[in-house]
Parts: sequence; C-alpha cells; structure tokens
Amino acid sequence: MKRFVTGFALIWLVLQMTAPAVPTPQAALAALAATAACAALVAVLQGTPWRELPAALGLTRPRPRALAVATVAAAGCLCVYPVFTALTGHRVTLRDDAVWLLMGVFVYHGLAEELAWRGYTYARLRHKRSFNRAVLASMPLLALTHLPILLTAGPAVGIAAMTVAAVTTWPLAHLYEQAGRSIWAPALVHTAIDTFKLVTVPSEATVPFSLALSATALAMPLAVFPLTRGVRLRPRELREPGERNGTSSRRAAPRR
Repeated sequence: MKRFVTGFALIWLVLQMTAPAVPTPQAALAALAATAACAALVAVLQGTPWRELPAALGLTRPRPRALAVATVAAAGCLCVYPVFTALTGHRVTLRDDAVWLLMGVFVYHGLAEELAWRGYTYARLRHKRSFNRAVLASMPLLALTHLPILLTAGPAVGIAAMTVAAVTTWPLAHLYEQAGRSIWAPALVHTAIDTFKLVTVPSEATVPFSLALSATALAMPLAVFPLTRGVRLRPRELREPGERNGTSSRRAAPRR
C-alpha cells in the first residue's frame, strides 16, 4: 500500500503541476505526456513489464458497447446547458474558441485525468478487491484531489466539486470495466462533465450554474448502470506487477 500511495501522490503532483489554466490542445498534450510518463515510470518501478504498460494503464482498445453507453451518458451531461437557460433565463454562450478548447478538455480532463484516476488509482486498488470495495477506497483519494477548488472557488463550488469527484468514481469505474479495463469510455463522460470550460454565463449566474453543473454531473453518469444491465462481460484481468502470464493471474483475478 505504501508503494501505491507514493505512486498516487507522484502522479497527482505531475497532473496538478501541468494543469493548464486554459485547456488549449498544446498545453493539454504536454500535461498528458508528463502524466503518462510519470504513470509509466511508477508502474515499471512497481514491477510492470514495459510491454504490459498499455494494458496496465488502461490504454487498450475499448469495447464498442461501452463507448456507446458512454456517448449516451455524455450527451445527458450536455443537456444541462439548454435546460439551465430555459429554467433561469440566463444565457449560456459558447466561447469563440470552443471547438479548439474541446480538444484540450478531452486530452487533459478526459485522457490525462482518467489515466491517473482509473488507469492507475482504481486499477491498482481493484486488484484482489471487489468492485465496490475498490470504488470506496478510491473515492476519498479522488475527492482529495479536488481540494484546491475548495480553497480557490469557495465552499459551495468546492464541496460540490469534491462530491462530484467522489460519487462519479462509481459509474466511471463501471465504464472502465465494461470497456475492458480501458480509459477511453470513461474519458468521454469525464470530458462532457468538464465542457463548462467552453461556455460563459452572466456573473450573477455563476453559483447557480455551478450547482446545476454539479447536480447534472452527479445524476447523468449513473445512467451507465441501467444501460449496461444484463451485460455480463468478464473484465480483462489485472495482474499484480511482476506476475507472469499463466502463473498467478487466475489467483489474482479481481472479484465483482
């Protein structure tokens, strides 16, 4: 556990230090490269063979059904913008560079953060743990990573952000497993949650808009559970670092 916590702290530090103030694709790609390099180094030092790094970090090809489910959940998250405008009268306006920034949001919040939170944190905790136990163990860690928002944006927005980070661990981890231990499906939903960086709202609507975003981010990702009900897919096994094929993977197979 000490090695896991050290690895988590290092990856979080790199992710935080490289976080772009404005998620341009260039800045986001630099952050992703730094985070991936740190996660790969941590995994190798913990015993993962180089050739197994893509699978160990969730960079494998996702299952199509999981991508479809993620797309539906992501679309649900985007509904907050027209609904908020209709209910409050406050206009939500796309920034002129929204398409450009969307690429950056996907690269940083979608790929880099999912690499850190699902590809490393959840995946390591999932080994020899049930799904629910691994999720519960990762919830406080992911809430902790959003503590800076509490300090900079105030208690209402900060607590909402920490709550979203903790609660969405459950559906995003489920998507990760449904995708075959791949970060690509949860990355779609994670990107949709953070698309608020592509819009502007009147200053007087900032707090209610933030709370509406949080409520939507809490509710919509949960749609992945009914959408995958009845699907029985065996997730790809995650071996303990250093274990070899055919030796102890059966013993180490995670429990549902």
